Amino acid sequence: MKRERCWVWFRGGLNQKSRWEGGFYATKDDQDGILIQHGNYRDTRVPSWRVTQQEPSDPHAAPDIPEDAVWKIT
Repeated sequence: MKRERCWVWFRGGLNQKSRWEGGFYATKDDQDGILIQHGNYRDTRVPSWRVTQQEPSDPHAAPDIPEDAVWKIT
């Protein structure tokens, strides 16, 4: 398992735009999705389309979101 810095895509809410947020660490293992960790959030597993290791040039540019997108893997 390799732990790398990453950015995670968050869907906007009331009075918030959708955005990429940095400061996370991503770990890929044999389970589905990617485990993301951040000191201000609970560790969680998300689908790989929500994570990038390269800093986005536009923090509000959406990734390719699948039609049947799952936002969190339980």
